[in-house]
Amino acid sequence: MPAQANANVVALQLEKVRDKVPLLYERDDILLTMIQQRGDVEKVSSRNLRLPLQVNPGGKAGSYNADGGDLGRGSGTAYDVAQVSPIFFRFAIEITKLVEYATNGRERAVEDSAKREVANGMKQFRSFLDKLMQTAGSGVLGTISSFSGTTWTMATPPGAALVYVGQTIQVYDPTLTTNRGSCNVLAADPISPTQTITIDVNPTGLTNGDVIVHDGLTGANPVSLYGIKYHQNNATTGTWLNLNRATYPVQLATPRVNAGNAALTPSNVRLAINKVRKSLGINHVSKLIAYMAVEQEHAWENLGITVSQIIKEGGGGDGNDLDLLFSGRKTMSGVPIKSSVNADQTRVDFLDLSHWGRAVLKDIDFYEVNGNTVFPIYGASGGIAASYIFYFDTAFQVWDDSPRTGAYIDTLARPSGY
Repeated sequence: MPAQANANVVALQLEKVRDKVPLLYERDDILLTMIQQRGDVEKVSSRNLRLPLQVNPGGKAGSYNADGGDLGRGSGTAYDVAQVSPIFFRFAIEITKLVEYATNGRERAVEDSAKREVANGMKQFRSFLDKLMQTAGSGVLGTISSFSGTTWTMATPPGAALVYVGQTIQVYDPTLTTNRGSCNVLAADPISPTQTITIDVNPTGLTNGDVIVHDGLTGANPVSLYGIKYHQNNATTGTWLNLNRATYPVQLATPRVNAGNAALTPSNVRLAINKVRKSLGINHVSKLIAYMAVEQEHAWENLGITVSQIIKEGGGGDGNDLDLLFSGRKTMSGVPIKSSVNADQTRVDFLDLSHWGRAVLKDIDFYEVNGNTVFPIYGASGGIAASYIFYFDTAFQVWDDSPRTGAYIDTLARPSGY
């Protein structure tokens, strides 16, 4: 008889499974969290929330003749009202009964999959909403620059950053009037310079330049969550929260610095901040944050570490006003930096979140019917299938009651390697 080999005793050996499950994809919700923490919350009905705005000064200034002269007529401050209405969003999670049975209890699995899916689903839903908050309010998640089969190369920004694997997306023509159909994301690569996504099937009529939007939108010119590019905008045409931008071409325009596809410079930053000061006054920059993608954070860090020599003042001086990464803190000319993988890779936004808020009809929670939050799936026979579904849903809209209190730098070059 030959010696006992390992193959003869494999059946006796215990299988070890590590009881930690690492996350292998991103699900940032940076901007959503900041607005929830710092912005106002208004509980609303299905009717519009009205936001009164002080748009023009009043009063007639000038000199007069005190020896019986005419003082003239006066005027008063002008007001107008912006309006915002909540949008409904949902997130569906479906699980089979075998998954529940096979992972229920530590003796069967390292995690209870059904319970874990509640936490996973909520975090992924928040990440989806955060991605929408990077957009211009039409639900557009990217532009198809070219495609080969079912692999699409996405134009940057935003590249492939605003979709996730398993997501159902729709394709519209570039004018957002024709819905070409829907498909499912099988793979997404937001890291490599190619910025590609792979889908299961190409919608009919797919053309270079088409845009992708999230599921659930219908009709021409769809409306979704009002994000940064909706509120931080220097357009003088179109509408903003039901106000005609042409009526208030200055008051509703966010100060902009066009970088002209060049790399970020300190001059860009100072110009953007000073435009805020010129728009609303010297003291209106104390609450700003600099919100950007990691690409522009990288570009700013590169500026800090390329300085070869600097003589700093001693204690009590202003030698620390210029942040060159000596202290470990990250600021742009004193403005705290907040980065996100979902942010536009070619843009830096200076935000005063004290002017941002949410009009909330329903907070993020389970979808409920008569106290039930879990619903059966029905089979082809009409009987109950061995699976069930539950939903998270919410109804809200994002507003910014003072577009002039922010600023943005756009058309920035991305650092090498991105």
